[in-house]
Amino acid sequence: MSIIPFKREVRLHGKTPHVRTTSPSYPILLRDQILQRVKVMSFFAGFNFTSNKALQITINNIPFCGVYLIQETMAPDGEPNTGEIRFRTMARIGFSVIIVNNDSDAAEVTLDKAMQALTNGLFRDQTFYNNSIVKFQGVTSGMRQHVFGAVPGQDNETPIAELRLELTFDLGVIDYPPFTEDDLEVIHIQTNFPIHGDASQVQQVVRQYDMEQTNDDEPN
Repeated sequence: MSIIPFKREVRLHGKTPHVRTTSPSYPILLRDQILQRVKVMSFFAGFNFTSNKALQITINNIPFCGVYLIQETMAPDGEPNTGEIRFRTMARIGFSVIIVNNDSDAAEVTLDKAMQALTNGLFRDQTFYNNSIVKFQGVTSGMRQHVFGAVPGQDNETPIAELRLELTFDLGVIDYPPFTEDDLEVIHIQTNFPIHGDASQVQQVVRQYDMEQTNDDEPN
């Protein structure tokens, strides 16, 4: 599906092939790429950012924008009991944009501008879905909410307005081909061409090739 950086090679033992794995995983790579892109959007200048869902929001964090991995779902691709394990993988990415709500009408207008900044800034940029870091097959669904409340635990509860946006990304098929014990490690080629039945009269050709075993785990 794409060429992913941050790769390492691992071996369980000497007879198993090299297996290239991604670190971090594809959904986390997608989340981090989205966050990097949101940070440079002009609308979000002066915002505080995080991808940590455990972060407690205080008045000092506002205006605030969070980009989170909400859920990864893996459905079987084809017959689940045939061939290697492979999953059609979906990643739900969540956005939280929080501003101070001094005027509910004006706050909702600002949340709508945040929504427009996110969707236009991501969806209209072809480098978002056509780049060398992580690709996806498409955006299959979305959900938007405007939530009004207050920052908890403050002496004077500060009214806030929040845009909650969820997008589901189709990451394609990620498969897990099995390790093989009977690796093709060496190919030995030797000619045995005789003259009048005597092979010793001919200089024979001998070649030996060491085969490096690799196995990509990139999604299709």
